[in-house]
Amino acid sequence: MNDQMAAALAAGERLFHTVEHGDLEDLREIFTDTAVVWHNTDEKLTDVETTISNLKKIRSSATVFQYTDIRREPTPNGFVQQHVLIVEMADGRRMRDLACCICRVEKGRIAHMDAYHDSAVVDAMAHKQPSARG
Repeated sequence: MNDQMAAALAAGERLFHTVEHGDLEDLREIFTDTAVVWHNTDEKLTDVETTISNLKKIRSSATVFQYTDIRREPTPNGFVQQHVLIVEMADGRRMRDLACCICRVEKGRIAHMDAYHDSAVVDAMAHKQPSARG
């Protein structure tokens, strides 16, 4: 493995460790200044500030936010990662997001991410479950 591939894998490790356990503000250093993230669920590009805001909302309302079954491989210009994201919400909902992220890395920082998620899980994380009426 060459230095570029090692740097790309290290960027991936740092990214997902920070998203799961760290200070989300650190994402500004992990991503390049002009980085964008694309999601298959809405087919839109978001900047790093929006990404941080969205992740804060999800993490703050989740009692469990954990990546499992991580498979990360270098590519010619970055890395690809498959994982399962386990999210449990305070209201008891438990979700499993089988996801894939394809990242381009420049000088050890992520410049672009294409994130593929299960749209049903993304919708469930974004919306509170209706309360039961009795």
